[in-house]
Amino acid sequence: MNVYALLSFVSFLVFFQVLIIAHLLLKPSKIKWAFLLFSLSFSIFSFFNFLQLTTTDLGLIYRLDRLAALGWFSFPLFSALLIYRICNKKEKFIDYILWFLLLPMAVATFIRFQIHPYSLKEFFILDGIRYYSPTSGSFWFFLFVTYLLLAAILCLYILYKWRGKISLRRQKLQIHFVLGGMLGFVLLSFITNIILPFLGYTKIGPLAQVNAIPMGLGLFFAVVNFRPQAFSSEVISRLITNHLREFVFFFDQQGNLYSMNRYCLDNLKYNSYEIMRLSPERLFRDYAVLKEHVRQVRHRLEVPQISSELLPRTGQPIPVLLSFIRIDDYLGNFLGMVLLGVDLRQKVKLQQEVAERTRNEKALTKIRQDLEMLVEKRTQELFEATEKLGKEILEKKRAEQQISADLQEKILLVQEIHHRVKNNIQIIISLTSMLGSHKDIDAGAREKLKRIAERIRNISAIHEDFYAAKNISRINFSDFIKKTTGEIYANKGAGKNIIFRLNVGKEFLEIDQAIPCGIIYNELLSNALHHAFPLAEKGSQKGLQVGTINVEFFKRQSEFTLMVSDNGIGLAKGNPAGGNGASGLGLVNLLVNDHLKGRLTQRTSFGTTFILKFEK
Repeated sequence: MNVYALLSFVSFLVFFQVLIIAHLLLKPSKIKWAFLLFSLSFSIFSFFNFLQLTTTDLGLIYRLDRLAALGWFSFPLFSALLIYRICNKKEKFIDYILWFLLLPMAVATFIRFQIHPYSLKEFFILDGIRYYSPTSGSFWFFLFVTYLLLAAILCLYILYKWRGKISLRRQKLQIHFVLGGMLGFVLLSFITNIILPFLGYTKIGPLAQVNAIPMGLGLFFAVVNFRPQAFSSEVISRLITNHLREFVFFFDQQGNLYSMNRYCLDNLKYNSYEIMRLSPERLFRDYAVLKEHVRQVRHRLEVPQISSELLPRTGQPIPVLLSFIRIDDYLGNFLGMVLLGVDLRQKVKLQQEVAERTRNEKALTKIRQDLEMLVEKRTQELFEATEKLGKEILEKKRAEQQISADLQEKILLVQEIHHRVKNNIQIIISLTSMLGSHKDIDAGAREKLKRIAERIRNISAIHEDFYAAKNISRINFSDFIKKTTGEIYANKGAGKNIIFRLNVGKEFLEIDQAIPCGIIYNELLSNALHHAFPLAEKGSQKGLQVGTINVEFFKRQSEFTLMVSDNGIGLAKGNPAGGNGASGLGLVNLLVNDHLKGRLTQRTSFGTTFILKFEK
């Protein structure tokens, strides 16, 4: 006998023994029959593998393998069925896979193997030991491998679903043993089928039945050792003796006390040895009445419950309600009596609590009545306050309506004033234009009147633009700078190649500061376009002068800064206003000093720079 045959025989003995033990210990159930089928399949598989390994006759080997096929074709199905039964969760999806997919695949490959065994594997003898090689190119081989993989995947799926729903420690131990057994089977199969051939041991006998021993033992412990335990007489006796929280006394045929439960010993302050020598008169206050009831119980008379007191070794007497229970053997002979005492201490305590609660309820009733009176008084006060508040709200609404009407009237007045200011400015512009066209006005004066009319027209445009805003208390001056820059360049910068660099933040001004600041910016930008970059003189240069105008507007803390600078020719010496710009800068200085209360700084290096600073 070679070592492979010996291992197969050991595997047969293991699975056959667990089959017998499970049959003897388990009660009839679906789990029991599933485990018996699982153990039987591996027993058949291991036994006929053992017989194959003891012979070198290939014909006999094929016949024995046909018999062994009953085990190795059925064990994947029975393994999945057993794990499904252990988890005890009914799912139609798993039932369909077991009976309508795995079972037909197992039966089909089994029948095919019985007819044509070469479709799955071929046997050969080497050094007196039987080996086989799988027919890997066969359809039936791939079908069998698919059958094995589906069974393994289904087992893992069942365990995964079961693991998320278990709560009992016994069930957790079951799943640990099942997973441990499957892991052992996979590990041994990995070593014998992959690691050892990789290391050069290419001729290794069939060990599937040996590798499955850990899985069989894991399932055995999960099914047998951790099966649900049923109550027995010993369990019930221990429950009454050790855990029942009532007084239980056991009397013999002569009416002598011979035992009591743990609750009695703990509350009466005696131990089990003292009970055997203790007279019942020491335990029961009305023992004479108790003896009469014991006599009546012995003669099968109806005995009512009685109230009594138990006398502990130390402490206060314990009130109890005693019931008498006769004990007979199976022939009806009197064996003794059980005296069951219901502990009334909790009831007495509860009665005291009820009395205390009754007193508290009466006090609460009085407090509630006082509170109701107080609430009624406060309600009346609140009602009166509500009426007063309603009158105040009505007066406030009337005042608000009056304020709204006054505000609307003021808005109309402001609009009317704005309209009149606009008309007056138009009249001034018309008078200035008419004066400039008078025949007695020379060309120089006409030009000055024209510039004055233009400035008045710019002031009118700024005034109209700002008063048309939705909120005249917050003028977006940054948007005004961007808009005005484009308009002035379009009107006065035609023909000049100038680059504008605007660095303006989103700042807001009140209307009283926005209008003078807007006029100042208009004047400074107009002067820069008009005087800083004149057209080239005829004959001296060709083309136009390229210039840059920088505009910055920002607020630092509570101070606003407006800067307009250019890289032009600068102001002429002796003419700080730049010639014709004198009246314009005079207007700027007037607005800075009288309206903005700020300061204007002028620089003439590398062009001309004006810096205006004023407080918010």
